[in-house]
Amino acid sequence: MHSFEAGRRGKPDELDGGIAHLIGAYFLGLDSNSRFDLRVSGGYLLDEDKPVVRLSGEVSGYLLEKKNIREEITEIVLEHYNKVHKTSLSPDEIKIEFEFKPQADALALNGNSGDSGNAIAVAYADGPKYLPWERFLTVRIRDIIDSIYQGNGKVPKSIAEETGIEKLEGLRADGKVEVDAVYLGAELKGIKNITIAIEHEKSLPVEELRDKTKSIISAHLAILEKEYRISFRNPNIVINANGAWNIGGWKADEGSREAKPYRDGFATYGVNEDSFSGEDPSKPSGTGTFLARYIAVQIVKRGMADFARVGLIYTIGGGEVELNVTTNWTGKLSQDEIENWVMENIPLSINGAIRAFGLRDAGLYRRIVEGSDFFHDPILPWNGETLDPGRYKHLASSQAYGSKGPQELRLTREGGNR
Repeated sequence: MHSFEAGRRGKPDELDGGIAHLIGAYFLGLDSNSRFDLRVSGGYLLDEDKPVVRLSGEVSGYLLEKKNIREEITEIVLEHYNKVHKTSLSPDEIKIEFEFKPQADALALNGNSGDSGNAIAVAYADGPKYLPWERFLTVRIRDIIDSIYQGNGKVPKSIAEETGIEKLEGLRADGKVEVDAVYLGAELKGIKNITIAIEHEKSLPVEELRDKTKSIISAHLAILEKEYRISFRNPNIVINANGAWNIGGWKADEGSREAKPYRDGFATYGVNEDSFSGEDPSKPSGTGTFLARYIAVQIVKRGMADFARVGLIYTIGGGEVELNVTTNWTGKLSQDEIENWVMENIPLSINGAIRAFGLRDAGLYRRIVEGSDFFHDPILPWNGETLDPGRYKHLASSQAYGSKGPQELRLTREGGNR
């Protein structure tokens, strides 16, 4: 059994992660080679009746010398908070504490310095978007609930037609969804549990919330079963098991973008040591995982296996990247053959992934925050089925072309700092 949990956009950890990534986008907009490892911890000052956001971490020192940096970052934080919570707070109604530490210039100006990290990602041949079902369903259900909240209670049309429920008014921004899926090898044997927690207004009775939400989710599952010709085997759906939940967000919980790094990756298949949010692209937690995900998709898409778990281990200052692929006995080729194919065709360095995926683009960071997820949006390049080989050309030496020329480019394995 594999499980995945996704926070709604107003859940403290998720809100903090989004803010961290938006500030990262801000720094990349100032300098695409900037380095940062940001920490965001939100809370609420009850005596002042206002949110407080504590910003810390390491940032390229020269960036912190920019004029009006505090005002501009405050605007970023406030805009995101207001959007998520559907509020209209002014700068005077939120407190921002700045505790950034300047990173040494020798590191800050060196885009190749890298870091250590253990990146893990998986792909299923028969899963939607090659994703594990528990991850796909968790994020999909979370997004349905958030869309109803942001749409002032309007239920998506396809679901409304199935249930007769057109409105579910009274939701608030906090909450989370967890899905447990059971597999035999790469075959889904069913969804065991769907556990949902939703913050809501006192005007929305918890029994009504439970009844309507369960109908909405059950209808969506039925739609997916038809679309993918699969059976989820009547999962147990539990909503607000502890009863009414009328106070959430930073008023009820102190968040941290680093609190639950598995929300970014693939949960029970392996946990990264860091959250991806708020890190610059030279950090392997995020960039390595994007690359591992792309590799896993290529393996199952090309029919080498029905399931792939890809692990990449990076060591700071080291030239080698350790690769491990497991297939849960679904491989059509041996492990050695699959790993050799990967090393011959896909560059494994962090710098190679940065260039191939365009990870120094601030707009990419903002798009990730908008979707509040790293692996569902097909526009994000590591989720695409293929990449344009031309984007790799500058990564390979002239010897890598051999006698075949650039149209049949085969890439050599790259070290961590090349």
